[in-house]
Amino acid sequence: MLKNLAHLALRIWLKLFHRYRVLGRLSLESPSLIIANHASHIDIAVITAAALEYADYSVRGAAARDTIFTQPGVVLCVLRFLFNVFPFERKNGSSESLERCTDYIQRGYHVIIFPEGRRSQDGSFLGFTPGFAKIAYATGAPVIPLRIEGAHRALPRGSFVLLPCPMELKVRPSLAADRTIPWDDRRQAYERLIHQANRSLAS
Repeated sequence: MLKNLAHLALRIWLKLFHRYRVLGRLSLESPSLIIANHASHIDIAVITAAALEYADYSVRGAAARDTIFTQPGVVLCVLRFLFNVFPFERKNGSSESLERCTDYIQRGYHVIIFPEGRRSQDGSFLGFTPGFAKIAYATGAPVIPLRIEGAHRALPRGSFVLLPCPMELKVRPSLAADRTIPWDDRRQAYERLIHQANRSLAS
């Protein structure tokens, strides 16, 4: 009940304070891998607010171990309560984190990750790193690309002050990993999926 009220308050606040809107329908009929550009710490709130309208609480969000998971205990508890975040290793090898994402999807969760690997300073799209493709091919889950607009102005990188700037979440068509491709040819398949996702977010 408390979590329901908290997420309702989140959606109301985003709509009133940031004139937040979602363009397109976020289809979450089966466990999915949600990928998005990343320019602000508010990005996870923007995506979660939309996803929970369709997926209840079966959403898990990857958060950088070296930044988010170094926050004070109270802050981290709030983030876990609101956004179901889990630590993702960016700097010292991400294999274990990718396996954790795979495990969550195989257990029926939707997983949110930010494959750029870092936050864009000005909101421009930096291009995705390959890790998400490995998850997609390991699970067969649909890949849902999302484009977040305005978050870099609402909560700029390096700032802790929220500004009343408008934000949009643009839902792009889902992508699929072709798991019929033999293992020996998967490297090229990964590259094609990454190219498709990059092209989707760049448009």
